[in-house]
Amino acid sequence: MNDRNVMIAGSIVGALAGVAVGYLFFTEEGRRWREQAEGNFSGLIQEAERLLSAADQVRQSVAELRGTAKAGWPRSA
Repeated sequence: MNDRNVMIAGSIVGALAGVAVGYLFFTEEGRRWREQAEGNFSGLIQEAERLLSAADQVRQSVAELRGTAKAGWPRSA
């Protein structure tokens, strides 16, 4: 791809991004879509935080079990 094609492609992508931003911020439908997306994103973030907390609890439990095993739990071969 030569420089001219890259410039044309970049201009098209930039124009499409501008249209999308304009739609989201300057129309009533765009405002409703943003509000809905914010709600979905906040729910997604809360779920991710719950999963990270659960992973931390599992990690701590495994570390405790490893520490107890080193302290002398009998191991079966």
